[in-house]
Amino acid sequence: MRLLYSDAYRSFMDGGFGTTRFGRNDTGLRLGRARFALTTSLGELWSAHFDASAWDDKDRSPVGVTEAYLQFRPYPRAGYRFRLKAGAFYPPISLENRAAGWESPYSLSYSAINTWLGVEVRTIGLEAQLDWLGTRTGHDFDLGLTGGAFAWNEGAGVVLADNGFMLHDRQTPIFGRVGPAGAGALPFQQFDGRAGVYAGVEGRYLDRVVLRVLRYDNRADPTKIDSVSGAIAWNTRFNSAGLRIESGTGWTAILQWLDGETIIAPPGMQLEWPFRAQFALLSKRFGRQTLSARYDRFEVDSTAGDDSQSGHAWTAAWMFETRAHWRVALEWLRVRSSSYNRAELGGPPLATETQLQLAVRYAFGSGLH
Repeated sequence: MRLLYSDAYRSFMDGGFGTTRFGRNDTGLRLGRARFALTTSLGELWSAHFDASAWDDKDRSPVGVTEAYLQFRPYPRAGYRFRLKAGAFYPPISLENRAAGWESPYSLSYSAINTWLGVEVRTIGLEAQLDWLGTRTGHDFDLGLTGGAFAWNEGAGVVLADNGFMLHDRQTPIFGRVGPAGAGALPFQQFDGRAGVYAGVEGRYLDRVVLRVLRYDNRADPTKIDSVSGAIAWNTRFNSAGLRIESGTGWTAILQWLDGETIIAPPGMQLEWPFRAQFALLSKRFGRQTLSARYDRFEVDSTAGDDSQSGHAWTAAWMFETRAHWRVALEWLRVRSSSYNRAELGGPPLATETQLQLAVRYAFGSGLH
C-alpha cells in the first residue's frame, strides 16, 4: 500500500502527460501492487515461472500476467553453462530491476530507462544464453552471450512517442493496455509476420562488477497497419549498455545508457522519434536499511517537429526491512521536463513534478528477495 502526495499532471493511465505514476488527483492512500508469483521445478533441468499483478488502475482486466515462461538449465559442462527460456519475460537489459517481480531493490520508482522497458518491452518468444564460467577454472571473470527471438512487440514505441519517458513502477501486463479504456495503446501485438531479435554480451568480474551490452530490434514493418484495430507497426531498435559495481561494504553503483529510435511509415509519410536516456545510481546498505539516490536524463526527438521531450529527474529512497516479510519504504521523486504534448493541451511545456510516497509491503512465501 502507498500513502502518497503528488503535484504531478494527470497520470498516463488516465490519458494525461504526467511523468510519474500518480497525479495530483491520486494523492492519498493507494494500492501499490498486489502480486502473485510461482516458481516450481519440473524435474532436475526444467522450471516454470509465473508472475501476475493487480495495479488498481482500471486496466482491461483486474489482474494481469507480466511474465510466464519455462526455463531449461542443464548442468554446467567443461566450464560452460547453457540456459534456454521460452514464454514471456524481460530481456536481459536492466541492472537496476533485479528483485523478484522485476522490481528495484533501491527505490519504488524505476529509472526512466527501466520504466519504459516495463511499459513497452517484453520478450514473447525464445532466449538462449551461454556462459563461460571462468571463475570455476581459476580466472577472475565470467563471460556470457545472449540471443533472443520474439514476436508480439510491434506496439513498442507508441507510448514513448506520445508520452515520452516517465518514472514509475507500473509494468504493463502481457494482455494489458497503456492509457484509458477505449483509447489506450496495446504494446504487445503481432500482425506483420516478422520476428524481432536481440543479442548481447555480459562480463562479470569476481561477481562484484557486471558489464552488460545489448542490441535490440523488433524488426517491425513500419508500413503495416492492422486491418482490425487500425494500429501501426512501430519499428523500434536501440542499443543499451550498463555497468554495476558492488563493494564488500554494502555500496552499489549503477550506470546505464540507452540510445535508439522508433519509426512508423504509413502511406505517404515516414515519422521518426530518436530517443536516449542515461542514469547514475548510488546505494548503501546498512544492515536492514538501504539508502539510494539516482539521477536520470532523458530525451525524445521528432522528425515531425512535435512529440518532443527532454528532462531530468532526481530520486532519493530509504528502505527498511523490519522483519522477514515486512518492508517499509519512503521515496522522494522530482522530475523536471519539457514536453510538446503538454503545450498542445494548453499547459506550460516546462513543468516540475514532485511525488512523495510512503509504502508498506507484506510478502508471503519467499519474502522480499
